Amino acid sequence: MKKLLKTLIIIGSIFMLIFSFYDFLSIINKLNTRNTREHLSDVGKQTANTYSEIFQSLKVSIVNTSELISTSFESQKDIGNILENFCHNKNLFARVWYVDENHLLQNYYHKMTYRSKNDYIDKIFKGEAGITNSFISDYNHDEVIAIYAPVYKKNKVVGGVVGILDLNSENNNYIYQDVFDNQSYVFAVTGDGQIISKIKNTHTLYNGDNYFEFLEKEVHFDQGSYHGILEMIDKEKSGYFSFSYQKNKRYVYMTPVKINNWYIFTVISNKVIDQQNNYINQATSLLIIKISIFFLIMLFFIVRYFQKINSRYETINKELKTSNKKIALLLKQNSDRIFEYNIKNDSLTLDAWNDYPKLLLNSFLSNLHNYNFVSKEHEQLLKDSFHKIIETHQKVIFDAKFPYISKDDETWFHVSIIYNEDNEKLIGTLRNSSREMKEYNVLVQDHMFKNSIYSQAFAMFAVNLKTRKVVIYQTGGIYYNAIDVEYNDEFINKLLKNTYKKDRDKVRMFFNYKRVQNLYHHHDGHDRIEFRIFNEQTNDYMWIRFRIQFERQSSNNELLMIAYANNIHSEKLRQLENEFKAQRDGLTGLYNRQTFNQLVDDYLKEEFSVARYDAYMIVDLDDFKSINDTLGHSYGDEVIQRVADILENNCYESGYVGRFGGDEFVIFLYDQESNAQIENKVRKILREINGIKFDKYCEISASIGMTFVKKEKFHQELFEMCDKALYVCKNSGKNRFFIYTENEDIDE
Repeated sequence: MKKLLKTLIIIGSIFMLIFSFYDFLSIINKLNTRNTREHLSDVGKQTANTYSEIFQSLKVSIVNTSELISTSFESQKDIGNILENFCHNKNLFARVWYVDENHLLQNYYHKMTYRSKNDYIDKIFKGEAGITNSFISDYNHDEVIAIYAPVYKKNKVVGGVVGILDLNSENNNYIYQDVFDNQSYVFAVTGDGQIISKIKNTHTLYNGDNYFEFLEKEVHFDQGSYHGILEMIDKEKSGYFSFSYQKNKRYVYMTPVKINNWYIFTVISNKVIDQQNNYINQATSLLIIKISIFFLIMLFFIVRYFQKINSRYETINKELKTSNKKIALLLKQNSDRIFEYNIKNDSLTLDAWNDYPKLLLNSFLSNLHNYNFVSKEHEQLLKDSFHKIIETHQKVIFDAKFPYISKDDETWFHVSIIYNEDNEKLIGTLRNSSREMKEYNVLVQDHMFKNSIYSQAFAMFAVNLKTRKVVIYQTGGIYYNAIDVEYNDEFINKLLKNTYKKDRDKVRMFFNYKRVQNLYHHHDGHDRIEFRIFNEQTNDYMWIRFRIQFERQSSNNELLMIAYANNIHSEKLRQLENEFKAQRDGLTGLYNRQTFNQLVDDYLKEEFSVARYDAYMIVDLDDFKSINDTLGHSYGDEVIQRVADILENNCYESGYVGRFGGDEFVIFLYDQESNAQIENKVRKILREINGIKFDKYCEISASIGMTFVKKEKFHQELFEMCDKALYVCKNSGKNRFFIYTENEDIDE
């Protein structure tokens, strides 16, 4: 019989192992599918970023060319030469036109004239620069995109520059191509589904001109819907969907391009995922065979081992039974009443006590409320205590009221429960503790009242650090007996309910139970904290200060943590005002030199787990002394203030801006998307400074020396690099920026 049982166990174990491995393969395949979807998302976002960067770069080149014509051209020949040189710089434009005052497209170099019916001509003469959606060109009847910018003379639009991009059915120049080893394909479309460009491969299902028509009429959606796609486009969101078409299934990730309302659709065939899953299944199957052999060998040794120790179990069981008898005897000698709780049966047995007979309560925890065994206020406390000892096997002690035993609602009992590993039961004692609890509450409330009056606190609470219970708290001058409230995350979250959002983390850490214990035992940390809470009377936030002190109760020598809150709003506002004045430049409100340098040094000392794009730059106004000399210092101060506003508006989200004195400013940009984004921001700053206008005529421009942050740890290193770049900038024409490099070659 025993041999048959062992055989069945071994066979069952093998079947369980095989089932587990098949389940493991299923999980691995699901994870691979999920990882593929995530990679599809990454590829889609990278494609959209690449697409956006290329077109934004083309737009910048058109804008720069229009600005060059605005400042340099004297004749039609000059315009023709500028545009012809621009076309020879290996950009992506098929044609570049100049729009004259008659709204005609001109190529002065080749002496060509052409009239366009597209509305971007009108936008140019409204002073707008932008990128059109795709349209059919009247010039050659091909599908094209136009990028345009106005040309100014004396603050008036006199023409414009238009770059034309020819789009074909499979243009890879605009699309990120490393998509699953070229096993996927990509569509770039306008908001109405018109295809701008695409990558085609053997898995392509659609070769038309409008992708939305295909999705609306030809496919069956497995996940998502056509209207859901339109809704995501309307809200400029990214997301997944999948569809089936002629027994072919495709997974698609769509993401906006941030140009007009263009979108990128990255599509992958289910065959790609199936190939990856098959490869993983083969490798995993080989691993399963190896593990199975190892498992069988280990199973043999385990069976042999248990055969040897089986005889020792009987001796251990006898010792446990003897230990159980000793525990029961000890409990009877040291308690008023004993109870036993059977975990499996959910039944509680009360031993006979004085004139009360032995009682058995079945379905105890599940039917606790109907028994009226414990007062309503302590029902949850009892349930939590039972569950805690069942889960952790650690001794539990608490005080509560038990009407079922005392026949009234006012008698307190001290409860102590231990876990019996022999029979998986709980054994506990009940001792009348009403007198101690009454004295304790009176002493605590009286002491807390005196302390709160002494400290003029408008709120306070006290915690017994031994039992981790909130014994009392006061708010609005009213005291509450809270002896059964746990000092845990739930209680602290109530404190944070009206706390200012940015202060919540530091307040949560300050009142953390382990930190409070460390403060008492090792004096490690602060005993006070200042933060903001919402004041319903003033409908605004106010500053308060919580202080912590520790005292022992004379009645039982238990340690209390007492926390008091005081109103420090007026005091704090004065302090913050003084700090602001000490950190800011008086004329512009920007950071002064000392504060700016400290902020940069603090940032450079931080360690980051991913690569970040940061830059340091010096901004110096060109010929600023002449403004003061010719227009007066009041105009000079206004120029300084308006330049400060431009720098602050462009850099406040992820940067620090400071004034080092006179017309010299410093900027530190951090956590940018790319170095190209930083350069674009610098160009924008230069344009806006050039655009400052006054009643009295004066031209305002700036020179900027900058460097990208690499491994520098101090602001002084970055300042010296930028100072060298600024020197070169000033000596090569001004009104521009230069970038410092390690070999001291300066590139624009």
